[in-house]
Amino acid sequence: MGKITLMSGVAVIAMVTAAGAQAAGAGDLGGADKPLVLAQNVSPSNMSNAELAARLQAVEDQLAAQQERAMADRTRLSTLEQGYNSAFWAFDNGRATFASGDGRFSLAIRARMQADFAGFSQDAPTSHAPGFAGPSDLSSGAVMRRAYFGIEGKAYNDFWYEIRLNAGGSDGGLNSACTATSASTQAAPAGGAITTTSTCAIGSIEPAGEGDPLLNKMVVTYIGIPWWHFSVGVIEPSFMMEGTTSSANLEWMERPDLENIAADSFGAGDSRRGIEMGWSRPDTFWAGDNTAFDVAFTGGKTGSAAGHGNGGDEQTQILGRVTDRFWSDGISNVQIGMSIASVLNSGTNAGGGSEALRFRERPEIRVDGTRLIDTGNVAAQTGDMIAFDAEGNWQNFYLEGEWAQFKMDRECGTTITLATQALCTSSRAVIDHPTFSGWTIGGTWIITGETKVYTPGTYIASAVAETQAGYQAPIPSRPFSLDGNSWGTWELTARYSDTDLNWHGAQPATTSQLAGINGGRQRIMAVGVNWYLNRNVRMILDDNIVRISKGTAALPDRDSQDFNVVGLRVQYAN
Repeated sequence: MGKITLMSGVAVIAMVTAAGAQAAGAGDLGGADKPLVLAQNVSPSNMSNAELAARLQAVEDQLAAQQERAMADRTRLSTLEQGYNSAFWAFDNGRATFASGDGRFSLAIRARMQADFAGFSQDAPTSHAPGFAGPSDLSSGAVMRRAYFGIEGKAYNDFWYEIRLNAGGSDGGLNSACTATSASTQAAPAGGAITTTSTCAIGSIEPAGEGDPLLNKMVVTYIGIPWWHFSVGVIEPSFMMEGTTSSANLEWMERPDLENIAADSFGAGDSRRGIEMGWSRPDTFWAGDNTAFDVAFTGGKTGSAAGHGNGGDEQTQILGRVTDRFWSDGISNVQIGMSIASVLNSGTNAGGGSEALRFRERPEIRVDGTRLIDTGNVAAQTGDMIAFDAEGNWQNFYLEGEWAQFKMDRECGTTITLATQALCTSSRAVIDHPTFSGWTIGGTWIITGETKVYTPGTYIASAVAETQAGYQAPIPSRPFSLDGNSWGTWELTARYSDTDLNWHGAQPATTSQLAGINGGRQRIMAVGVNWYLNRNVRMILDDNIVRISKGTAALPDRDSQDFNVVGLRVQYAN
């Protein structure tokens, strides 16, 4: 009110002064003009007090109205700002998400449950070759393959975090091939041949059972630079064809053999300590193109002391992947990729021993943990691998294929000096390079008409981060409901994989070379059907026809066998 009174007084003084000046100017005209000027300019000095009060009140009313409008504008702006910055809840895709109004902070609750059931059908041991030593009674039953629970979200808009615990496991029982062992012993018999008497880990203890680490993932990612991401912590590197696909979106119950071997032996499996950086950009060179690459440096698995102890360094690996979706029409896509990795140090176990690499795998079912193909532990500090893949979809059809090669740099493991030739003058001397390979091809047909979703990678949407370019599961257009007469999405699948862990299997040890490796060959034909009841619940039914070719140098087919396994998975994931 003080401001209004002051401004009103100033306005009245200005009006009086201006009127006085006009009156003085009119007096200079004189004569007949003076009454005309007075008639045209009514002086405030001639106004009554009531008229002046009315004028003043009008000015005050106008100023009050302006102030009221300004206050109303500030109130509306404050209300909008408070609403914009206030937190809100959302339940997109069944995922509870808590986020700030400005989108700079978020927290989403994630859960994934996969319950697997399997039944093995094998011939009796008497039906196999004489001296058969392979597994003949694989365990039918059930296992909680994954039981994830965690949180993820953004912090200060430029950082992404994810913490994930796992109460599930890779298999349902013990898988102990041997216990504590001493260093591998090699000797030079009278005949000059070199033999290896130990098939267990050199200087290590084979764990009595295998379970996935509780801390499955804990990573902080910087996403402040467009198209880039930089991650550190317990990571899950982007590697291999199906390795870039979340376990919640797999078409089959397990990834193919060659990918599991690569992930386990070359540092790309779950729960790896490490760092990673990647880049992905849509329309990189032309419309529809998407180029992406990832490079990671990883150590050992979380919660495991294997390859990490007194007397040596932790196992370390460097791996990378580059992909290019070179064609897309918005629905259909075609992508090619290459993955490479090197084991820099296979790790020295506690107590001091030689490094060792080991390639092995199950028959693409984890209910029984028995590895049917296995090179055994090979004295090797380093190794390399390379893989090429291609995948694409044409509307509701999908096709994929991949080939990989693995190599060890095999060492002596101990010092051996022969009378005729110094074969192993040092236990670290590299003798040869055992090389193994595998390939797979598979396809799916979504008979209800939906298509697989391709994500370009390195993006943030709501409270979901995706840093890996690749294919995701189809989204049911009509979720299952008896009331709505809708049956969700149905998909038919087929895949063939061939993994060979034999290397010069019939080669005997001589004075100039070590013996060949009979790890075995595994071929699997898998056919199945997937039922996506909705975006969160799905079922997978696979029938795996397995052929194992394995034996010894003298009896290459002694442990060969054929069997069938039917697996069922019930899954919830948000």
